[in-house]
Amino acid sequence: MITVACVLRKGGWADYDASWVEKLQNMVSRNLTIPHKFICLSDCDVPCERIPLEPTNPKHKGWWAKLQLFKPELFTGPTLYFDLDTVIVDNIDDLVKKVYDQKFVMWFEQDKKIHSSAMMWWNGDMSHLWNTYKSQPDKHWNQKYAVPPIYGDQGFIEEHQEHTLFTDLLPNEWFHIVTRLDRKYDLSNVKILHFRKATNKPHLYPEHSLIKKHWC
Repeated sequence: MITVACVLRKGGWADYDASWVEKLQNMVSRNLTIPHKFICLSDCDVPCERIPLEPTNPKHKGWWAKLQLFKPELFTGPTLYFDLDTVIVDNIDDLVKKVYDQKFVMWFEQDKKIHSSAMMWWNGDMSHLWNTYKSQPDKHWNQKYAVPPIYGDQGFIEEHQEHTLFTDLLPNEWFHIVTRLDRKYDLSNVKILHFRKATNKPHLYPEHSLIKKHWC
């Protein structure tokens, strides 16, 4: 049994709500036949099993809430994490099988050369990440990880956890970072669409065939 996790923090800059959690859960259910449970860390009601997200400093960037995934004794077994703007368009059983023996895996944004927390896999106790994060005030981390490419929660994770990359373990054609979803891309082998900009999310493409079919 693996855990598939996500995080919803109300009032965030991307204006996500529980419907995004429901869509992600549905996509996982349709495309992952390996036994799993779906859990959301959230500070509001969600249509799945919920672990309460503790309040965060309103002056602290919202993405730091993601580090609560690594609180002691929370997710210590095999865990697959997705950001809420992920669109899964094909079966991901092979993805899980190919990374299963890895201790920690991060996503790599090839266009920006960033080790990203948009998709992660880990297996084991990663509470040292939470403990290290809590050892310093919010202001410390905001200042240290303020500038790309080593920035935000993902910069913190990159520097504090030895890891491999999905793109080193899996075919690159399984993934597509969406800058503009149109016909010029060959998406025939894609399994996962990543939307990485606040101004470019799946809800902005309601008539695109992939979004109509899968983001629901």
